[in-house]
Amino acid sequence: MGRMVGAQVRRLRLLRKMSVSALARESGVSKATLSNVEAGQGNPTIETIAAIAVALRLPLGDLIQPVPPPGPVALRATEVTGPFKQELFHRIGPGMNTEVWRLRIAVAGYRIESPGHTAGTTEHIVVDRGPITISVDGESLDLDTGDFVIFPADSPHFYEARGQDVRAVVVMSYPAMP
Repeated sequence: MGRMVGAQVRRLRLLRKMSVSALARESGVSKATLSNVEAGQGNPTIETIAAIAVALRLPLGDLIQPVPPPGPVALRATEVTGPFKQELFHRIGPGMNTEVWRLRIAVAGYRIESPGHTAGTTEHIVVDRGPITISVDGESLDLDTGDFVIFPADSPHFYEARGQDVRAVVVMSYPAMP
């Protein structure tokens, strides 16, 4: 997966006419790390990839999965693992893109931090198994099994497991790139 992510980061950085230095400054990721990512070396964390995506003004999915062609397309889940697991199931357009993720956090107290996404991004979360805390722009909500929340995701937010084996479905909608 590292090579594919690296190729996407490089391609999209060049499309935006950004230098590695400019992307490092915007993302808070060191130039050395960015160079390694673009070279397909190592295994960048989801937090690193998310910071790069935000700096490129892209949804995370554009860096971890190539954009599908228009028309009906069957997509397999793309797994991202660590102390938590995310699987991207579906992306659609036009006008708005939607990503459907299955999220699993196995470790109580583990927190996934996200900088704000592209302006106009909205997240919808259904908790399959709680408890979980969702914090958006400093305002926290404690959710449990069966709870549902919608929030504008263009500001900093995080998910934190308050128990073990927390599971949720996250639906992210964001404006399509012109």
